[in-house]
Amino acid sequence: MDDARRLLDGCTTFDYSYEQHWIERAELIKAMVAVYIPGSKVFAYCHWWNSTTRKKYGYMWSKVSAPLAMHLVANYSFNDRPIYYVEAKISENGTVEVTKEKIYEREPGCKAKTLVPGGSKGMFPSYALFDREVYKFADMGIVSVDNIRIRWPKRRHHKESAPLAVLVERRSDDGHTANTNAINLKLGHNVHQY
Repeated sequence: MDDARRLLDGCTTFDYSYEQHWIERAELIKAMVAVYIPGSKVFAYCHWWNSTTRKKYGYMWSKVSAPLAMHLVANYSFNDRPIYYVEAKISENGTVEVTKEKIYEREPGCKAKTLVPGGSKGMFPSYALFDREVYKFADMGIVSVDNIRIRWPKRRHHKESAPLAVLVERRSDDGHTANTNAINLKLGHNVHQY
């Protein structure tokens, strides 16, 4: 063990806490992107891209309907930041064609949590899914930063549950996107704060 400590002695990784590292990274998050391919029912999102590791932090699911895709956008998006939503189709030769581009955001003043996939990479994680004690994100150093609140609900929820946030369409910088009307997810629910 002493040899390992000596080996790591000059490593700057351990000079500050994971929480401080998270705060510095979270302050750089300016938007997120979601891509939906209706023909193959594939949904993917990316919360951020780490320029150091060259990794994208997000996930992808298959067998996702269009209404469920918007539900996931509402649950996995950030407060106070744009959500770039893209729909595309893939031709037989593998060419990708963007068929729809929109910019959404959570309604102004939103304080809702942002989900990240659970241990089994499920779309609807919650603490209730675990038989044992699970650390909260804040216990691990992932604290709220600039209204980014990464958390899981305490109670179980699913695709019929209300979305965690209301989305509004936002005008693009060139002013060509439609007006800011609330999106009706047609789930028959009001927004639910877990």
